[in-house]
Amino acid sequence: MPLSSEQDVMADSTRLACSTDEMTSLEPNKIKELLDKDSRNEFLLLDVRQPEEYAAGHIAGAVLIPLGELESRHTELSRAKKIIVYCRTGRRTMAAGIVLCRLGFENLYHLKGGIENWAYNTVKEKPGRKPGLIPETSWPKDILVLAMKLEKGSAEFYLQAADKVQPPETKQLFRTLAAFEERHMQKVYEKAERTLGRGYLPPWEQLRRDLKVEYMEGGVEVSSRLAEINENFRDEMEALEMALEKEYLAYDFYQRASVLLPDADARILLHSLALEERGHADTVLNRLSNIVR
Repeated sequence: MPLSSEQDVMADSTRLACSTDEMTSLEPNKIKELLDKDSRNEFLLLDVRQPEEYAAGHIAGAVLIPLGELESRHTELSRAKKIIVYCRTGRRTMAAGIVLCRLGFENLYHLKGGIENWAYNTVKEKPGRKPGLIPETSWPKDILVLAMKLEKGSAEFYLQAADKVQPPETKQLFRTLAAFEERHMQKVYEKAERTLGRGYLPPWEQLRRDLKVEYMEGGVEVSSRLAEINENFRDEMEALEMALEKEYLAYDFYQRASVLLPDADARILLHSLALEERGHADTVLNRLSNIVR
């Protein structure tokens, strides 16, 4: 077997070097800042752990491709994105960097210390309560119609929660959030009409009235959340914590759903909705902070 040429050896060395020397290490606070300000949808957050680890808790918006599947599934990742990779402690992340670099990916970043070093909110799957809402084989129309259902479910949750809480400030906050969810639903409806064609969906007011929902954003069952309000609802803090969980689940849903849509305008719409849901979470957090103080 002939020896590799010096040029081949140098090329291999370059590919290996780029996975370690050019994969930028970022502190958690820097990654959070980049994601919160990513209005142009430039970054993609990639979790390379196992599905069970992902379900136990992942950073909101992260796409899951386990390390062992990365080489065969790399076409699911856009080369135009700046990819932030993370795992549990960072070791699998470096292996993922080698794989991605040798496949020609650039602009690679990783979370220093892995998710164990992440002090911010994470999102957990809820086995038995969360269906496979956005499978990879979803058609754009399925995702858009699903988004409308989830927004309506969230609006219904907030309106009923507003009736249960006592403090006027929180009542008004929940009613405001319900109005935001209805506006999101209308934005998705307008995009669906442009994408699917007029006449595919019923008129807006009819759809708004008749659309049946089981889940709110993030795949949480509306009925189970409303049952929690009716049976276990104790104080304002609990209500706000439930709202905060919902907003992070919504952010997670829209970030992941936007990756699956081939239509650029639809991706931009869902990404913008994700950032708005993240802003809603900050509003809820501010209210929580005021109560604690």
